[in-house]
Amino acid sequence: MLMLDVNDVDVADRWAKEFQATLSHADEVRSMALEPRLAAGHGGLWMPEVGQVRNPRLLQALHRLLVEAGVAFHTQCEASALVTQQGRIQAVATTRGEYRADNVIVAGGAWSRQILGELGRCVEVEPVRGQMLLVETPPGWLTRIVLTDRCYLIPRKDGRVLIGSTMERVGFDQSTTAQARRELLQAAIDLVPGLAAFPVVNHWAGLRPGSPQGVPYIGEHPDVRGLYISAGHFRNGVATGPASARLLADLILGREPEIEADPYRIDRICDVV
Repeated sequence: MLMLDVNDVDVADRWAKEFQATLSHADEVRSMALEPRLAAGHGGLWMPEVGQVRNPRLLQALHRLLVEAGVAFHTQCEASALVTQQGRIQAVATTRGEYRADNVIVAGGAWSRQILGELGRCVEVEPVRGQMLLVETPPGWLTRIVLTDRCYLIPRKDGRVLIGSTMERVGFDQSTTAQARRELLQAAIDLVPGLAAFPVVNHWAGLRPGSPQGVPYIGEHPDVRGLYISAGHFRNGVATGPASARLLADLILGREPEIEADPYRIDRICDVV
């Protein structure tokens, strides 16, 4: 990944030395041929070990792995309430009846607070809309992931380039807008002028689970034993998913966590009654 126009050069330089990255000035970025289609004048931080994963394909593979391991999935089965008694989780009420369990995990993304209902008072998760574009280019036309403060570009092997993304607090509205399309496309063209020659083939929006400072909630509910939450990962759900799952598994199974759990406590920003 090539992160352009880094603001704090000294911090970036120290980080680069620690993580085997390279901090380059504008002329070096072009001379090193890191991304020859970039507009002139951009220096950046080159991170050769940072790559990408297609999240739909990752989830499809994970789903198949879990099914083969014997995990049962109940789709189109809306959870309507969490059933508790004397401060402990008892069951999840759904459109297909109650599912009883000793432990329940709420991992509903932007909808987690709604699933929790009155129990969600400590969980400040809200939807943050992100709109994205997909541009059709020849395979290999763009070779690096490019990140700036205005947009990011992610090239795929089939030649398509992903352009993202907005951050809009508009509730649960997943519609797309002409304004976002114009702004994202212009930011991408300013970065890589040659993109202007290619068509936009898709424009869509999704809802991130926003949280204060982007720090997720991972752990047991402070008022209900056996009720666990993993939500609020904002823009980093795929990247932090494995570590989040390990931390939650450690807490549920009573193991010593490999990761410090306190920063992710559910009650970190509210008073527990």
